[in-house]
Amino acid sequence: MKNLKLYDTDMSLIAILENATDKGYEKKLNDLWQATFSMPADDPKAKLCTPFRIVELFDGEDRVDLFRILPSVYSSDESSEIIVFNCEHVLATLVDDILFQYHEQNNLPTADVLAYILSFQTTPKWQLGQVDFANEYSYKWESENLLGSLFAVPGPFIEDHQWTWDTTTQPWTLNLIAPSTETKTWIRYGRNLKNVEKETDPSFLCTRMYGLGYGEGVNQLTISEVNAGSDFIDADTIGQYGVISRIFTDTKEENADTLKAKMAAALAGLKIPRVSYSVGAAHLYQITNNSIDDFYLGAYCQTIDKEDDLTFKARVINISKKDLEGNPGEANLEIANSPEDIAKSIGELANRQRISEVYAQGATNILAQDFADNCDATNPAVLRFYVPEETVRINKMELNFKTLNFRAFSKAIQGGGSIATTTAAGGSTVESSEPGIWALSPPQFLLGDFMNFAGVHTHGGAVASDGGHAHSMFSVAHTHNVSIPNHFHSLSLPNHVHGIEYGIFLNGTLPTAITVTVDGNPVPGLTLNEDGIDLIPYLAVDGDGKVTRGAWHEISISPNALGRIEANIITQLFIQSRGGGNY
Repeated sequence: MKNLKLYDTDMSLIAILENATDKGYEKKLNDLWQATFSMPADDPKAKLCTPFRIVELFDGEDRVDLFRILPSVYSSDESSEIIVFNCEHVLATLVDDILFQYHEQNNLPTADVLAYILSFQTTPKWQLGQVDFANEYSYKWESENLLGSLFAVPGPFIEDHQWTWDTTTQPWTLNLIAPSTETKTWIRYGRNLKNVEKETDPSFLCTRMYGLGYGEGVNQLTISEVNAGSDFIDADTIGQYGVISRIFTDTKEENADTLKAKMAAALAGLKIPRVSYSVGAAHLYQITNNSIDDFYLGAYCQTIDKEDDLTFKARVINISKKDLEGNPGEANLEIANSPEDIAKSIGELANRQRISEVYAQGATNILAQDFADNCDATNPAVLRFYVPEETVRINKMELNFKTLNFRAFSKAIQGGGSIATTTAAGGSTVESSEPGIWALSPPQFLLGDFMNFAGVHTHGGAVASDGGHAHSMFSVAHTHNVSIPNHFHSLSLPNHVHGIEYGIFLNGTLPTAITVTVDGNPVPGLTLNEDGIDLIPYLAVDGDGKVTRGAWHEISISPNALGRIEANIITQLFIQSRGGGNY
């Protein structure tokens, strides 16, 4: 049995822990391995075993792997004082770095995605090795640790996968392989089988799986658009077990195809009851040195218990030894038809490192945009609006409008002075032939009788003492001629202004027909007043048939005569809570 070795975080050897006892380990498929050991409290080397230093553990002459120290527990009794050290595999060093804020990788080979994640190591302790998959999915992360991000990459895989590594050289190498389908381990009654316990757990059995991704409420992503309009997928065991529905939720997933692939991978592991076997076995390999007696994590194991007439074959998903010194040949294996979900352990790691899930979602927004303008057949009322790039979904977009009389707000304009001249030639004659009587007033009395006048003559008479009197004169019919020579009139206007007459003035008649286009597409069958016109079928779309984002859209309304349009657009959008700044 080789002794435990202690290294610093740079893998420089510090000490050989020859007094370490109670050494043990637990290997889990696609999960973090664990290890423990104890040291006498009075051993000077115990003080060297500080958190995050690294120990190298051996099982006999075989190297188990590298583990870093985490919590330690001091205990004492009447005879001894010891410190128990709990350790985790050095793969957990990837928890120490994060993908800060938002990151995405779309439709790239698996190896490229894994390399992208590893590139964010502060200190490059890990490098990428063998990758047996070339799947191309869309991945998005936001403020997540690197280990959780890596373990999420094979999430959509329907194929079995296994994380392996090599920590014998630096930087350490991480592999993502397709595990062997060969049976590499045999456990038989009467040879190396000590005990077996079978557990059948139908708690998570699922034959119909619904999927929900990014978003909330009616805006949450489903697979209907890539699944013939259906929100669920069915397992091929639905006829055996009936319809048992579950909901698969991944609020980080924004791609429907990737969401469907993740659902299919999950359903493959849940479509039958999980059957696991806890097997106590003797590890004879250290005696026989025959590979058939060794235990291989991730490999198939054939177990035969003739006494109980029990035979089964499944993958080894857990190998543990509790006492490498006192009883090194005693091992416990878990063999199951599906591995346990690693999400729980990753979540515990995140909590320990105080990295909470802060993945941004979004919000549903209802917007109202009002508009009013005068227009006619050649000058339409034009309403332009912008759809943001961050728009995940457009739930609805409706147009409402009314056609009114043309409206003006003033008449008369300011002006200056001017001179107007006319030069009409010629004169005119005015003639009158009516007799008349002229009287002077106020009358007091008449002066004598009426008289005829001829030639040169005089008038005489008495006047009242107060001076009051009147004159009367009668003339026979006669004419007067007035001759006006040729002439012209000249009129001069000084500088002046016309004041504005304020007020609202309406055109007397309404248009009788209306034409509406949306992004150049005509909307048929409209009257002068409309409510709730669905604009979605007429809006410009991109290559995927979605309303174009990060672009302007235009509505044009033209009456057949002078008129006025009052309109508004009601829009319901789901927008990501991502953007550039904080202003």
